[in-house]
Amino acid sequence: MKSITIIDDEFSIGGFTSGNEGIWTRNAPTDPPTADYISLSGSLEVPLMRIVRPYQASGDRVEIVHAEHGGMGVIKDNVLKKVDGIVTAEKGIVLSVLAADCVPIYLIDKKAAVIGLLHCGWRSAAGSLLHNAVQRMKELGAAPAEIQVITGPHICAECYEVGEEVRKVYAEAFTKKQLEKIFVLRNDKLYLHLSEAVRSKAAAEGIPDENFSDINCCTFHDKSLYSYRRGDRGRQNSAFIMMKA
Repeated sequence: MKSITIIDDEFSIGGFTSGNEGIWTRNAPTDPPTADYISLSGSLEVPLMRIVRPYQASGDRVEIVHAEHGGMGVIKDNVLKKVDGIVTAEKGIVLSVLAADCVPIYLIDKKAAVIGLLHCGWRSAAGSLLHNAVQRMKELGAAPAEIQVITGPHICAECYEVGEEVRKVYAEAFTKKQLEKIFVLRNDKLYLHLSEAVRSKAAAEGIPDENFSDINCCTFHDKSLYSYRRGDRGRQNSAFIMMKA
């Protein structure tokens, strides 16, 4: 198991972990919580009823969650279906998403006391996921100039080979100058720099570049983390964040 602390200050705590088994998803909504969520609950000293996990779909949908969403996707069924981002203004609620190469994006506005967490694959990075998250955070009082963006562990540009069809999608979403930073051509192969795509999207939302940071940890390189591209199936890492009470 590997656990990485993303942020831990007076305002919030956030992390990324492979868990003991890498199994976070139950086979049925009536199944008991997985051992890894039980372990996460214990380490955070937060009841399972305060942890929320959406059913992800590699899309652009973002929802605001409240205390009544607690336990969804962890110990009970979920109304957060086909949702890849969740935000909240309530303290003590643990937002969590699963990832095994995609980018977990941590969003923090300390001034407004609003946080968010996104599961961002290559399609979402070129799409409206971050925009929608910022809009939801603004509904709760956040301001783009105050939002801190942290990209957590994900497959890096040295490892993430993609096809020409991906570049065509990105060509419609980014400028030529941005594409020069997002894609790397090496030995006639094309590689995607996901965190640079997220950085460009953040700038478009009015988030200052100094508010953006990347953990610089690759899920493909680091064999103590799970990677879909490396061949891990049925096992994932969990990203989480919570405002402290």
